[in-house]
Amino acid sequence: MKNSDIHYHLNGDILIFAKDTCFCVHKIILEMASPALLDKLEEGYDLPTINLPDENSSTIDIALSIIYPRHFIMPIWSNVEALLHFADKYTICKVYVAGIAFLDQNFKQKPEYALYLANKYQLSFLFTETSKLILDQFPTYEYAPALKRLPREVYSMLETRYLKYMHDFARLSIHFFLSTYKHRCGKVALHNKELTQEIEKRILIIVEKPIKPPSTVWDIMHEHINVADNIECHKGFMKHLDERFKSIFGKFEPLNSVEGGRYISISRRWK
Repeated sequence: MKNSDIHYHLNGDILIFAKDTCFCVHKIILEMASPALLDKLEEGYDLPTINLPDENSSTIDIALSIIYPRHFIMPIWSNVEALLHFADKYTICKVYVAGIAFLDQNFKQKPEYALYLANKYQLSFLFTETSKLILDQFPTYEYAPALKRLPREVYSMLETRYLKYMHDFARLSIHFFLSTYKHRCGKVALHNKELTQEIEKRILIIVEKPIKPPSTVWDIMHEHINVADNIECHKGFMKHLDERFKSIFGKFEPLNSVEGGRYISISRRWK
């Protein structure tokens, strides 16, 4: 049994044993951080002890570094799941918040793993945001190990949403976008010709293989259309185009509620 290099405080009054490591910590710190952990307190030969035989010593080291005011270590991808599990098990809010903050700041790096953790710990906002990135590149993430750890019904939600997106391509046509638009200009024929040429060009780009990511399709269809005249009528058409686009593909939202590209997503709400 070795002593922790960081958290063996000589003036501590509680010993924690995890795997092959001993930690000497302060009861007052644990009382503030995790009363549930103190429920495991037992009388020892020298000091009261807490035995955590199922916990990895490195997880305890990092958790204590988050709890103690003088030592703060941010979670990383290799330990965030273990830290969230430990924090959830013993209701350690400070460690739990640190884990969630890490995921919020870094989910773009590993969206498939972040989605798995968001589902496991019922993080609705993170679940939706990570699903946007995964659905945007679903053929790339489809067989990712982290996604295979999801409950079957959650993985099916991803599959169903992406398949709907693929099937919606069949509804793309010039007629769909232009037939119901009511011009507000005096040069209907000329404006209609300009719009027809532009929409046809965009649809041909979109349907050309390989299948484009949802955010790319949104960008292509919403790109500014240059017209020689009929500016006000043209603005009206762009609004009409967006409404027709939504009627085909459903709701698109920006990532992380900021301006930029638009993505499809799935959502979950827990009680």
